[in-house]
Amino acid sequence: MRNEQDYGEIVAGTESPIWIRTAAVGDVDKLCAYYGTLSRDSRYNRFMGAVSNFSKLAFDCLMQLRRAECFTLVAEWHDGGCDAIIGEASYAFDRGKGRGEFAISVADRWQRRGVGEALLSAVQARAVSLGYLDLFGETLKTNEEMKSLARKAGFAFTRSMDWRAVRFDKRLTG
Repeated sequence: MRNEQDYGEIVAGTESPIWIRTAAVGDVDKLCAYYGTLSRDSRYNRFMGAVSNFSKLAFDCLMQLRRAECFTLVAEWHDGGCDAIIGEASYAFDRGKGRGEFAISVADRWQRRGVGEALLSAVQARAVSLGYLDLFGETLKTNEEMKSLARKAGFAFTRSMDWRAVRFDKRLTG
């Protein structure tokens, strides 16, 4: 049974359903396990550097939920009687600058199957519903998957202040 925070079922070439929902503080263990399943390259791309303390990452990500302008979405796959996180998207709105920043990751085995597109669409819909219409992200210049996803979603590319990264911006319509 799903709740009112669900963004609905997405189809990614699997017999078992995949759901996108708003993460809750109780998801810290699942999110920690998810980060642990990412390949070294996927973790490096998501966090733009080497990371190893998955518990701290998950805790920090979910503790932001206490602020109204921050949220995390998770894509879950139901398999064998349990739900496993196979993707996540985090968002934080900066009231002072009037724009929100997002980051997305998808489990290696689920990449290029529509999960990233569905998470990005859900982030955009949630941002608009909260009245936040300027959205941006940054990724490493070498992260072709994320650059392709942003390009397909209509983001415009600009320079990042980080020499290793590229920035993408989009004005959302309400």
